[in-house]
Order: sequence, then structure tokens, then C-alpha cells
Amino acid sequence: MTPQLHELQAGNEILMRKVAKGRFLLETSEPHKNHLLVSPVTGVAPYVSYIRSLVNDEREDGFPSGNRFFLLNGASRSWEFGYHEELANMASTAHWLTYVPTISRASEDVTWNGERGRVDDLLRKYVDKWALTGQDTLTYLCGHPEMIANGKAILRRDGWQKDAIKEEIYFRPALVHA
Repeated sequence: MTPQLHELQAGNEILMRKVAKGRFLLETSEPHKNHLLVSPVTGVAPYVSYIRSLVNDEREDGFPSGNRFFLLNGASRSWEFGYHEELANMASTAHWLTYVPTISRASEDVTWNGERGRVDDLLRKYVDKWALTGQDTLTYLCGHPEMIANGKAILRRDGWQKDAIKEEIYFRPALVHA
């Protein structure tokens, strides 16, 4: 739906549901105690919702014990991260949250001191670094369809089963007719 929203002009009308509809939900049940959240730019939105809820749950002693969350969020340039400051602050206080922002156009953002590269290109590096496996980790891929396809292929080549990977594609690419 992202392309359709982008096309809207001031004054256009849209119909909104009263209740959100979707199945890209956080699952904290066994056997997955680790949760790998991967997204480019705006794909981070559902993860922000998950993490905010978990922070509140932790304050009320309702946090799902033993769960760990790893967020790998990419953008072209650092100023495109919509929730960077909030996520960095939450990760600095929540022992269960690791947050890695990365930019893919470092030559256009020379003051950035963080990770560099596309999220799907860095996926294997961080899965290894964090010692995550498809047996104990549920991966959530949200955003651009090519990132999701690349991410799934990387994980599947490493032995991850289909049930250890969830996806939310932000839009379907247009079919090209030859």
C-alpha cells in the first residue's frame, strides 16, 4: 500500500478500518526465545509497536521471560531513520533489546559512525554474531519485497525452516509484461 499512499495529495480521502487487520504479530511462545527483527526504513513501524508494548509489559512485570530481541534496521542515510533516537534509548535500558541501525549510502552521510550496508547484506553477519538459529529464533522480515526475498533466501540456505520466518511485504512489485 506504500505506493498508493505516496500518490495521495492534500485533500484526498481514504477509507480506514476501525481495527487494524493483519497477521504480522509478535509471537513469544516456545521454542523461539530469540526474535530477529529486520527492516529497511519504514518497515520498522511494527517493531516499534512490539518494543513499546514490551517495555510497558516489563514495567508491569508482564514481560515474556527469557525472550531476547535483535533489531537490524536500515536506511539509505541516517536522517531517514524515523525512530532512531527512541529505539537507541530503549535499547540502552532494555537488557533484552539489541538495536543495530545501518545505512547503505555511506558516501552521502560521511558523519555516520555506525554500521554500513543494506540490512539483507548484513543479515548473515549478525545472525552469526548473535549466535541465532532457526531452532530458537523467529525472524520477522518487514518492508521492501526484494529485501524480504533476499533475507528469506539467506536464512533458508542456512537451514532455517519456513515456520521460523515471518514476513510482511509492504507492496507487491508491478508485473512486467514483455
